[in-house]
Formats: sequence, C-alpha cells, structure tokens
Amino acid sequence: MTFRRLPTDDELAIRDLFARYGHLADVGNPDFVSLFTEDATWSRANSPPQSMGGSGLPPETIQGHDKLLGMMSETMQKRFRQLMRHQMTDFYVEPGNGPDDAIGHSRALITDWRDGPGKIAMFGTYTTRFARTADGWRIRAVSVEVLPRGD
Repeated sequence: MTFRRLPTDDELAIRDLFARYGHLADVGNPDFVSLFTEDATWSRANSPPQSMGGSGLPPETIQGHDKLLGMMSETMQKRFRQLMRHQMTDFYVEPGNGPDDAIGHSRALITDWRDGPGKIAMFGTYTTRFARTADGWRIRAVSVEVLPRGD
C-alpha cells in the first residue's frame, strides 16, 4: 500500500507545529494563538459528560485569535488550572488540496492532574487542517471528537 506524502521539509515543519499545540495548550500559554491562521477555527464536535469521559464543556466552534486566546484563559488557565495534559499520538499528515494545504490526523489521551495523581480524563480524535502562510505552516482548523461519541 502506498500513501500520498508531503515533501519532507513540509512534513517536519507541520509535525513541529503540531507538537507545540499540546505543549502550549496544556499550560494556557497565549503564544498558542500564533500556531493558527488569523481566521482559524477550533471545534469541539461533541462533548460527553465528565462522568463518561468528556470535558463537560458544550460542543462549539470558535474562530479567530481573540476567541482562541479566550479559550486559553477560560478553559486551560481558569477551569483546568493548567493541570491537564495532552498526549498526542498516532499523528500522520497527508497532502490536502494543493501544495499549501495539508490534513493531520491524531489521537489524544488527555490526563487530569487537578486532584493529585493523574488520571485519564478524555480520549479524542483530532482532525487538523494546516495552511502554508507567508510565515510558514499554520493551523487553519481543528476538530476534536471525544469518546464516547453518543451515537
């Protein structure tokens, strides 16, 4: 079986960008927004209750740097007190619709350390759209689906 691939330099740049996503999100770092295009979207496709492995936050889509910055402040800093960790796994990236577009797929095991010892809080699947910009690759759109789906 063969798979379509990006040029190596593009793939490495995208992998580096995506690795920073988890690191910056977990600590609520405002530099998180610099990973995204100005008009980027971030979507929580579903949200089972905390008792079933969800965040307890409603499904939503936000758009733009101001909203992403608000998400860092309200969700990661205040609600989760910078004590959640994303372990992004099984990441692969493939070409999108042209040389300046790519699609990434990954899984995320999210742990919660707010009550002392860490515990698995959520398991999600990420679909991430990347765009080549004048400043290099950036995230154009993120969609997260958490198990259980509830369908």
